[in-house]
Amino acid sequence: MTYLLGIFLLASRYGRGASITASLLSIPVFAFFFGPPIFSFAISDLENIVGLVVMIVVANVTSNLLEKARLQAEIARQRENRAGALYRLSRDLSDAKNSQSVASIAVQHIHDDFAAISILLFPDADNHLHYPCAEPLRQSLRGVNLAAAQRVFERRTIEHDNDLNGLMYFPLEHSQTMLGVLAIQFVAISVSSDPELTIFLDTFRNLIAQTLERLRLTEQASNARLSAQTESLRNELLSAISHDLRTPLTRIIGASTALIESNTDFSAEEKLDYNKVILDEAQRMSDLTSKILDMARLSTGEIILHQEWNTIEEIVGSALNRLEKNLGIRPVRTLLPDNLPLLWIDAVLIEQVLTNLIENAIKYTPAGSPIDISAELLPASLKITVSDYGFGIAKGMEEKIFDKFYRLESETQQNGVGVGLTLCRTIIQAHGGTIHAANCPEKGASFIILLPLHEPPQINWHEELGS
Repeated sequence: MTYLLGIFLLASRYGRGASITASLLSIPVFAFFFGPPIFSFAISDLENIVGLVVMIVVANVTSNLLEKARLQAEIARQRENRAGALYRLSRDLSDAKNSQSVASIAVQHIHDDFAAISILLFPDADNHLHYPCAEPLRQSLRGVNLAAAQRVFERRTIEHDNDLNGLMYFPLEHSQTMLGVLAIQFVAISVSSDPELTIFLDTFRNLIAQTLERLRLTEQASNARLSAQTESLRNELLSAISHDLRTPLTRIIGASTALIESNTDFSAEEKLDYNKVILDEAQRMSDLTSKILDMARLSTGEIILHQEWNTIEEIVGSALNRLEKNLGIRPVRTLLPDNLPLLWIDAVLIEQVLTNLIENAIKYTPAGSPIDISAELLPASLKITVSDYGFGIAKGMEEKIFDKFYRLESETQQNGVGVGLTLCRTIIQAHGGTIHAANCPEKGASFIILLPLHEPPQINWHEELGS
């Protein structure tokens, strides 16, 4: 047992070769020191000879088993490390937003796991490969033969570079789509001589190709969705404009035709009425066109605020004067406390917001019903509320009504293209505020605006009075 223990320890520390050498060397040692006759290499006892043979066989079998166990443990450790490397790569690639970030992640992981330098080459619109646009990493490969890489891209085959030792070109392909070429220069290892390493590298390439394919499909889906939204908005806009422009144009044409063909048959008062019809419908067309142009300008982010210190009382009064004709005898009740602070706003745009809200209240409420406009000072903002006494907003539509070209009623019932509330929200958000709609008990719909407060300028009244 002592003999077998020694052989086992040698095998576990130095491997199979050392254990076999020790087992063979132990034969003369045993014959010289332990086998009779002592101090002679001759063995006269058959039992000792059989024992030696058995121990040598057992020692060799044990060494082989231990060597296999060590080899399997090493393989398991390598596979565990490679599984961890694949997990880290897939985790980082899942956060990639574009092909440039994929290239950076791939180069870094290939350097860490293969001790190699690499570069990803992407095709342009003409399928010609080029270097990534981003700044190269320290681990990035430079001096790649683009002609050889282009050949790999077109033939979809792996190719070795004979000019640079260890440089290989790998096609990145997924779902029959060529996505680029991965060039790797190995320094300390040879991939072709290790099947396990070849499979590991192929898995690396597949993960990179899958990520590039995912980003490509995501971009295509985003472009398709944007195209569908653009087409939908275009159709909605054309539908709304075709109706809301056709009505005033028809009336203008009718009134103009009547004045031209039967000018002598009309009295001065009738002619004035026809001219008023033409003027009113032309004004409607002008307002409609202005709203659409404003919406287009604000939607593209081209809004420029001309902010000054203003009082909300003046803006409310200006909006009511502007709509005096539309309001008629409809009562408007204002509740504006005297202690309201100055607001750092674009007075023209905020007036447009209030005008749109009051126009909506006029359109969608019974004639003669009142409109309430109130303001309330909050700790960090000023709350402005425009309420009517109509039928309110359908449940679940409180946010939907702020969408472009959306109207609660059909286009045959009310005029407008459904951009007024969208315009209001865009203007308020540009000021850093919010606007939302709600139904109020014992009233109809209410639109609540929150505008942020700013520190007003300090006024030296002595200097003002002196000047």
